[in-house]
Amino acid sequence: MKTVSIFLLLLLTSLVAFAQKSKSQLEKEKEENLRKIQEAHRILQETKSKKEATLGQLSALNQQISARNALINSITKEIELLDQDILETEDFIAALESDIEVLKDEYAEMIYTASKVNNYYDKLTFIFASESFNQMLQRIKYFRQYSEARKSQVEVIEKVKASLAKQKRRLEQKKREKQALIDNKTTETRNLEELKVQQNEVVKELSNKEKELIKELENRKKSIRKLEKLITDLIKEEREKAEREAAKAAKEAKEREEKDKHSGRSNSKSAHVSPNLTPEANNLSNSFAGNMAKLPWPVVHGSVSHHFGKQPHPVLKGVYVENLGVDIQTLKDEQVRSVFRGKVIAVAEVPGMNYVVMVQHGDYFSVYAKLKTVLVKTGQEIDAKSPLGYIYTDKNDVSELQFQIWKNNEKLDPEKWLYIK
Repeated sequence: MKTVSIFLLLLLTSLVAFAQKSKSQLEKEKEENLRKIQEAHRILQETKSKKEATLGQLSALNQQISARNALINSITKEIELLDQDILETEDFIAALESDIEVLKDEYAEMIYTASKVNNYYDKLTFIFASESFNQMLQRIKYFRQYSEARKSQVEVIEKVKASLAKQKRRLEQKKREKQALIDNKTTETRNLEELKVQQNEVVKELSNKEKELIKELENRKKSIRKLEKLITDLIKEEREKAEREAAKAAKEAKEREEKDKHSGRSNSKSAHVSPNLTPEANNLSNSFAGNMAKLPWPVVHGSVSHHFGKQPHPVLKGVYVENLGVDIQTLKDEQVRSVFRGKVIAVAEVPGMNYVVMVQHGDYFSVYAKLKTVLVKTGQEIDAKSPLGYIYTDKNDVSELQFQIWKNNEKLDPEKWLYIK
């Protein structure tokens, strides 16, 4: 019976350790969601300074709703984990209670047997009635072992009782935690419903501004086309420059080889020259490629408000918007930073996109548009997280960064490169 009790205690210990690990992960997830909610709330408050509804306000509301949905999911998972923990603890308590009953029955049997021995035999008479010295020693040993067994049984019963009391306290604590989570979930669900009401109101108000939205969309398309032309021209220029440098290096290498032949020297080693990039640029390109899903965000605060590629307009039905990168809605005066080390190849101003900074990372290029001020200059070598400038806030109090990643002439989805918050 003692073995069974120890086994139950070991089993519970392992279950508690597993539950604590899972709970720790959920709490970390919940903390991150709370951080996102607070951040999204700050952004929303900035966009609500205007009385009329705007797309920026709708985007901020969408981010709030998304973050609260994620938080409610985390709380639900934590409640489910507690339910499982409570059920296992109740099963364990039932097993301990059963264990105690069996131990008590065994102890009562031992007491009864001992009383029978004491009633029918005097211990000393029983010992000295031994037929041999060895038998006498065995009878003395028997009485000693029986006495120790009774003491041991009492100790086991007390330990199981203590464990039972501890598990009952733990069960009550878990039930209180569960109720607190249920109350929290109810509050967050109510907050979510209020946000959805605001979202519907904003969508309804924006739907009455169809002409304004279409005009705004056309202006955005023009700005995007100008930005795209700037980028493709710069990439073409950089590629042509790299090819000229590579051709020059190849020519010089060939001339050295011819010179070595005429002088009677042989050079078995020939330097590998990339037809497009220098070895340093190739290394930088390979390093950038190895950081998919690991790059830091170009702004500390904020989240993606418009995704990469062809996306449905948030209000206009049947209308799609082509995005060359992602839009990241952030806070006023937020600092914009480089996602990787490289060289600034352009600082330009594009109508509708304000200041634009383009950084080369070998075969890859990162683009940062909608900056209010710029802190770098063309040709400057920079590191990852180097400040590039500060975000621009438009007339609707929306602070939004247009962020792009290219590999030569291929547009890439930046969300696949940035680490998951």
